[in-house]
Amino acid sequence: MATQQNNFLTDEFLMDLYYTCLNNDYILALVVEHIELKQLPDRDFQAIHKAIKEYYKKNKKAPSFSVLKQSLTRQRGAMELLDDIADTAHSLWTDDALAQLDGYIRQVKFQQAYKEAGELYNKSGFMESEKRMAEYHEWSEGFSLVSAEFVDVVGSFSTRFKANRQKHNSASKKVPITRFYIDELDSRNNGRNLRGQLTCFLAPSGVGKSHIARWIGKNACQIDGLNVLHIQLEGSEDEVVDAYAASLVSCNSFKYETGTLRDSEVEQMEKMLKEISGNLHIKSYPKFGAHVSTIDVNTAIQDYKKRFGFSPDVVIIDSMDLLTDSSGQHYTEKGERLKRIKVANDLKDLASDENVWMVVTYQSTIENQEWLNDEKNVLTAYNTSEAKGLCRPLTHLITLNQSSREEKENTMRLHVAKSRFFKKGEPFKIATDYEHERFYDSERTMRINRVAV
Repeated sequence: MATQQNNFLTDEFLMDLYYTCLNNDYILALVVEHIELKQLPDRDFQAIHKAIKEYYKKNKKAPSFSVLKQSLTRQRGAMELLDDIADTAHSLWTDDALAQLDGYIRQVKFQQAYKEAGELYNKSGFMESEKRMAEYHEWSEGFSLVSAEFVDVVGSFSTRFKANRQKHNSASKKVPITRFYIDELDSRNNGRNLRGQLTCFLAPSGVGKSHIARWIGKNACQIDGLNVLHIQLEGSEDEVVDAYAASLVSCNSFKYETGTLRDSEVEQMEKMLKEISGNLHIKSYPKFGAHVSTIDVNTAIQDYKKRFGFSPDVVIIDSMDLLTDSSGQHYTEKGERLKRIKVANDLKDLASDENVWMVVTYQSTIENQEWLNDEKNVLTAYNTSEAKGLCRPLTHLITLNQSSREEKENTMRLHVAKSRFFKKGEPFKIATDYEHERFYDSERTMRINRVAV
């Protein structure tokens, strides 16, 4: 077993584990239940564990760093260790935390049993020593924190119930995310919470993938007061920052970029920005020579939480096809499709672990303009080989379809190619207003749809 081959008895693992506990109530519940003070290496770790455990038992949630530090004011070594955890530790993914915690407890228990067996051998002889090691072996056979091929329903009842309660309580404290900020999609979703879901917008080059990504980020922050982390993998940082800034006040993006807005307009826009209760932050990566993986995405989320003291609600990635997965494997051209499926699976798990709405864009390989100009056609999961494989881990696959005629009139058709929780329905037409950084022009959409009826 991997847990028997690896050494988990390190300060680095414990620092990452306790950092994870402060952000993951599921792992915290297991740490509180299964780790004893005597299993920790020194008084500083013991003091932190004791403080976290006492707070958790009283409040049924993890303390913040500031609250935890306040409870350790008389223990200098523990406070210094806590500062090191805040500065250098990283949050573990749930499955990794479970596997490593399992390994840590096994190794600590083994060392304890081995030491006691030696003492018993010197004192009482072979039989008592062998009995102690047999007790450890019996315990080890019945203990597991990781998913097994066969799940012991009776034996795991209490632990699973407590974990479920903590996961539910943690999730219920966060404001539901229910809107795509496009009326027809919102109507179909009908108030369902988008947290933990992975939504992909698929389109040919130049149709508006980046526009819809920024539309969701802008409205989530401005209208619903949500915290948005936008991860930009293509284009320059200035480009996306300027586009977001223009979208927040619905001004002409060219005038904002060139600084040609009138001072009176800028003053009015600054007043508008003060009314925004959400947060919008961009993390960009250089386009050339960068190998950005889903591990980098996870790290960006953890750094965001560490820096700002709260979690993002919405994570946007533009564009998913520029990511590589967490395995570190180098793929050949033939393995490209497998890589992209693994990326989608990583992001789906990350959305669930962090309880965020993960929104990604993806470029379709369909570039046949003659096919696209036939407005009876829409992209689906069966139009590109990459989208077929990607579809499985996705909650939603929504395609943007635009003919040359529609491009001239600033309209397009949206098609829900996959939805796990609501009916896909027929493709529907919307109007856009890219000049003012609005992906969706609701008033003009209503007018063109009335005319179509």
